[in-house]
Amino acid sequence: MVDRVRTFLAAVFVVALFLSPGGEAMAQPSPDAGIELALRTGIAIPFGQLQGGTNQNLDRYAGSAVPIIVEGGYRLDSHLFFGARFQYDFPQFKNPNGNCNGDVSCEGSIVHLGLEAIYRIAPEQYFAPWVGLGGGYQWLTADYFSANAGAGVSMTGFQGLVQAGGDVRINPKFVLGPFMEIAVGRFDSATTRLRLGNTTTENTADIADTDWHTWLILGVRGAFGL
Repeated sequence: MVDRVRTFLAAVFVVALFLSPGGEAMAQPSPDAGIELALRTGIAIPFGQLQGGTNQNLDRYAGSAVPIIVEGGYRLDSHLFFGARFQYDFPQFKNPNGNCNGDVSCEGSIVHLGLEAIYRIAPEQYFAPWVGLGGGYQWLTADYFSANAGAGVSMTGFQGLVQAGGDVRINPKFVLGPFMEIAVGRFDSATTRLRLGNTTTENTADIADTDWHTWLILGVRGAFGL
């Protein structure tokens, strides 16, 4: 775990150095530098596997999700933004043996926490395309239960992402526009839960047969510069 976090932070640092202006420009702060806050939403579509094995397709358990993404960081100049992001997804969970209805209830969430770097192309234009990289950690929790029994699982793992979009300049401080994001990851640890009556038992273990999954997000991003 520690080695993965170190590798991720080193990769983000290299990306930031690659995208950042030269040393002379860094010595003189850009007049466009400042704090930037952003909010996104849209629709997330799953692909791939929860883990290795048969019948482990992610879309067998979650049809789609509505993400709420909050971003905060620093704009080094008009081109480069570097910051942190928190994402909370409201998934449409499904019972693997059928839809969640009748006596069976399904609930849960997906949480992502990470870092990102965004590079705006031609930021002085009314419509400014941008591209970005990022990554972090994700937590998926799902529970299926009836009146007297239930089962659930919590899974965690690393993910990386690539993204692109475009900013429409609404006013000097606010931009709004579409974005697309592809997040690729895999879960490496799981906690299973089993409830019978008032008794719940849990078991946590590493996932021996890991596999890759993807979330495709299409939506709208609004950013406000301070």
